[in-house]
Amino acid sequence: MVWLPANMTGRDQINPTQEPTMSFSTRPLICSSLACLSILASMPVVAQDRSGLYVSAYGGSSSLASTSLTESRTSLSTLTGKGSFGSGSGLGGAFGYRYGNGWAAELAWDYRSHDIKRIGGTPVDGDFASTTAFINGYYRFEKLGIVRPFVGAGLGYVTEMDMDLNRDGSEQEYSRRGGVAVQAIVGGEMELSEHWSLSADLRRSEMGSGSFKSSSAGATLSGKPKYQPTSVNLGLTYRFK
Repeated sequence: MVWLPANMTGRDQINPTQEPTMSFSTRPLICSSLACLSILASMPVVAQDRSGLYVSAYGGSSSLASTSLTESRTSLSTLTGKGSFGSGSGLGGAFGYRYGNGWAAELAWDYRSHDIKRIGGTPVDGDFASTTAFINGYYRFEKLGIVRPFVGAGLGYVTEMDMDLNRDGSEQEYSRRGGVAVQAIVGGEMELSEHWSLSADLRRSEMGSGSFKSSSAGATLSGKPKYQPTSVNLGLTYRFK
């Protein structure tokens, strides 16, 4: 039997048939991203921007906000409380098109992984990772010196999310698929040549909550832990024309 905190009902337990849903906290991020893009749409055309296809790759460090969860196994004591995370990393790639007026759109794939250190006051080993497909939109401003600032927003789909937990010599995996993801992006780009450019950006993402399935019987992960990473990336872009 899964032990539940006093303020948690049976509806918070794992339901393998339940579809992932968007958490209420994603709405401010979506609204602010859409509002930002609406304002930018009214801006004048940016000079010195070329249209054409491009590909990019990026990677860097990532941090993950703490989240409440309960992990239970038949052979071990139940852990409940805040999940605390250590260092993290991420990488990704994109294929897109610049329209020559400051705007760009792309299809992107992101991977992020973060070490998990504690649940409540109990040390644990493991990681919390995700892969997500995004449709991103960008607006690039006029250059400030050699740097062109940009902002962006993305709407995505969580292709996979999993948490691996190792405690008392016993390793357990929990995973789920599906759910909405949103992100906001701000950064700058510097041209290296006619085709190549270097970029740096900050990305704040949020994935919709959902139920996790266990890889074995007798183990549950409840509380629908949130996944809200913030990453700092360096990227390299190749423009085809």
